[in-house]
Amino acid sequence: MSMQIEINSNIVKYLASNGYRSDPIIDELVKKTKELKGIAQMQIAPEQGQFFEIIVKLLGAKKCLEIGRFTGLSTLCLAKGLPDDGKIISIDSSDEFLSIAEKYWSKAGVLNKIESIIGHGTDVMQSYIDRQFYFDLIFIDADKNNYFNYYELSLKLLQTNGLMIIDNMLWSGDVADLNNKDKQTETIRSLNKKILIDNRVEFSLLPLADGLSFIRKK
Repeated sequence: MSMQIEINSNIVKYLASNGYRSDPIIDELVKKTKELKGIAQMQIAPEQGQFFEIIVKLLGAKKCLEIGRFTGLSTLCLAKGLPDDGKIISIDSSDEFLSIAEKYWSKAGVLNKIESIIGHGTDVMQSYIDRQFYFDLIFIDADKNNYFNYYELSLKLLQTNGLMIIDNMLWSGDVADLNNKDKQTETIRSLNKKILIDNRVEFSLLPLADGLSFIRKK
């Protein structure tokens, strides 16, 4: 029986060089984001973005929702997977890094597929529920203490067979350290347990970058 290997530093280096096909625009955006120093860690890994693009294509998604934009790498990759008439709505509480995002969305030729909304994720999501606006795929990468709310709202916004992807679900490995009682860690740990027993969904918890929950609504 195959077993999960330990993701050590050597494996991480190997994945970085063999698990991601370099893209000049993505690489430039990653480099630009690194200039932001400490907060640059909020950006998804390029190999995650590559995975997202493939998933959008396989799913045949046309309507995507993103909670948490930052400098726009995940938005860019999701949009690359969409057909010409597809649309991703990206919600963020701040426009601080929007100009960076739009620059690279334009460079990648996907700006026409993206609608950026500034607002609180839960409020905007509820407004879509009220208007019966549904999505094929929802990506969540925002404030961790609202992850339970984003999860429940997403289940209302997804079509049957729709896909939810949640980032940071291994939280630098802290979820496995039961002595760590940090609020954000406890929230993510509790959500993992909730998803595990939630009969409304099928799921897989993947050790890609900081951990992705890959969730299908039944």
